[in-house]
Amino acid sequence: MSNPWEKVSLEDYENHMKLASVKQLQTLNKIMKSQIYKYNISTIAILGIAGGNGLDLIDNSRIKMVYGIDINKIYLDVCRKKYENLKDCLVLKRLDLSNLSNDLPKVDIVIANLFIEYIGIDIFVKQLSKNFPQYVSCVIQKNSNNDFVSDSPYIKVFDEVSLLHKDVEKASLVKAMSTIGYRLIFSEEHSLPNMKKFIRLDFTNN
Repeated sequence: MSNPWEKVSLEDYENHMKLASVKQLQTLNKIMKSQIYKYNISTIAILGIAGGNGLDLIDNSRIKMVYGIDINKIYLDVCRKKYENLKDCLVLKRLDLSNLSNDLPKVDIVIANLFIEYIGIDIFVKQLSKNFPQYVSCVIQKNSNNDFVSDSPYIKVFDEVSLLHKDVEKASLVKAMSTIGYRLIFSEEHSLPNMKKFIRLDFTNN
């Protein structure tokens, strides 16, 4: 059975995300710069890599291995071509992480931005508990009574994807992470158009 994300074209997704009225692609890129370089790490897994937002920030003299995970093969093919300069350190994997028979690669940090909403906190925590990365950095979205997907000319292409979505509350995620030995070490909010916010939460098991 196919996943709704396999039906959303990368062009529609990125055009929606970078609209001035949405401004999520640009905001995530800024956040990712800090996620990649805030801690002393050399291996990264980016969950829901899509078109590779953030890969432009990778300095492969500092970062030894980047795993880009997505369920959409076409997204991964675009990443491979677009970031050929990273071919010595970039490994792209087509994985459905909602299926617990699929495992995360073993890395220093897992970056999961707007990703937990599509597999749920419970499965996310179970995936992490297989190999316990030292750091986990997440971005979740606070909607202020709006729909998760912002209104735009592209909104119809997300109809099926929206059915997968589960709201993620900061307190619920912090509590679930604590059950597998992670503590919150950093939190910040980024305001978006449409009364929305991105909430970044970083955890460590140190």
